Amino acid sequence: MNSLNKSIFIVAFPTLALIGMIDSLIHLFRSGITVQHMAHFMTAASIVFFFARVFIKPIPRTDYILKAYTFLVFLGCILSFIAGNLYEDIRLACTFFNFLLTFCWVLYLVWYSFFQERNSQEHTILKTGQLLPKLVFENSVGEEVTSDHFAGTPSIYIFYRGNWCPFCMAQIKEMVSKHEELTDRNINTVFISSQPHDFSKKLTEKHSLDFQFLVDVDGKVAKQLDIFVKNGLPVGFQIFGFKADTILPTIIITDSEEKIIYTNQTDNYRVRPEPSELLKVIDTNV
Repeated sequence: MNSLNKSIFIVAFPTLALIGMIDSLIHLFRSGITVQHMAHFMTAASIVFFFARVFIKPIPRTDYILKAYTFLVFLGCILSFIAGNLYEDIRLACTFFNFLLTFCWVLYLVWYSFFQERNSQEHTILKTGQLLPKLVFENSVGEEVTSDHFAGTPSIYIFYRGNWCPFCMAQIKEMVSKHEELTDRNINTVFISSQPHDFSKKLTEKHSLDFQFLVDVDGKVAKQLDIFVKNGLPVGFQIFGFKADTILPTIIITDSEEKIIYTNQTDNYRVRPEPSELLKVIDTNV
């Protein structure tokens, strides 16, 4: 899966919305409150606030269509259209910009958020009832760790995109909050990404529990499991030290004999299972 277009879009779209919000504020302060500029602000600000909220206070999941934000984005677009028909002195550029932002919001919901190719692939490896193939990782200091190391007790393998992904960080935090329940069940909890070792080391130091934060070097395991994403990193994030290629968010649960008893191969990066669902799988199948 090659996500170069998506990696460009996810940087350009919020930037465009931010420009729109600033532009609408400037006109509101200079020209006073008008329906057109209020509508423009409503659409742009709703988009900006969503992305700002995600990064400032990460959440592990959302609903598919982001109902509240989508309502405000479309309401602003509709008001902009109405204002453009009522007032002859309204600039067409402002209305066009609102339509462009609304169109990009729809693209974000139905194109960027989804892993379209994942729905069409037949994953013969990640199927319940099959044995987990031998997977080779490295820990945060570069030492080799294989999946055999976790044999003998149930294991939860959580493949995440990287420290740059707020939904991944919120998911990890959520799992950490269930540490006692996982420990009581004698479950290995293993987090895997293809990011450089230093980033995994930071998570190991931050969450000084018996969780494992491992590195899939060069995405070899991701390719083995068919969850590799070429150019999955938002364009420009490379300056922070991340690698361009990433992993599809994936969860695998194995029993003590390394047999796969559950997988979650979400088709939307904002929709992920709750820890209670994973614990229920363990309680039911082990």
